[in-house]
Amino acid sequence: MDDRNPSLAPDFGSLIRRHAEKAYNFAYRLAGNEQDARDLVQEAFTHALGNFGKYDPSRPFEPWFNRILKNIFLDGMRKYERKHTFSLDGPSPVEDVTWEQIIPGKDGSPAEEVAKHETHAMVQKALNSLPTLYRTAVILCDVEQYSYERIAAILECPLGTVRSRIHQGRVLLKKEFEKLQTGVDEAKI
Repeated sequence: MDDRNPSLAPDFGSLIRRHAEKAYNFAYRLAGNEQDARDLVQEAFTHALGNFGKYDPSRPFEPWFNRILKNIFLDGMRKYERKHTFSLDGPSPVEDVTWEQIIPGKDGSPAEEVAKHETHAMVQKALNSLPTLYRTAVILCDVEQYSYERIAAILECPLGTVRSRIHQGRVLLKKEFEKLQTGVDEAKI
């Protein structure tokens, strides 16, 4: 049974013409693509026409219609999510592919994490072996990323001395790190 007043139908048509472009823009922003936006607007106008008898003409049409459009979009999203939900504890939806391959974690493998930790430990050990003047300059430059001018102010020495200490500190750090790395590599053999 249609409880709409037939005399309101022309008013609905004029409302559609007046609000169609804004409705499409809203639907496009929700859906993210043209085809889904068109389908969404068409479904929303059909639904609005079917419920036009419930529309209060003393209130603005656009908010009433946008609420319908938004609800249809959200209902569609819920249906999609229910159909396309997978348990990460279960098998992956793609044959011969694991969840780890589909959704890789940010963490490395345990072996990579151990290697990274060992490298950090060797760098720290190499840094600790440097004379204090060089170690301080290298840390302020390469770890703290201070400018040479700021390091000169902190160490209370000329800019040329800062550059020299940083360069010499890096050379010594590299030699010490290589020595430690070679010792680790020999220990693994």
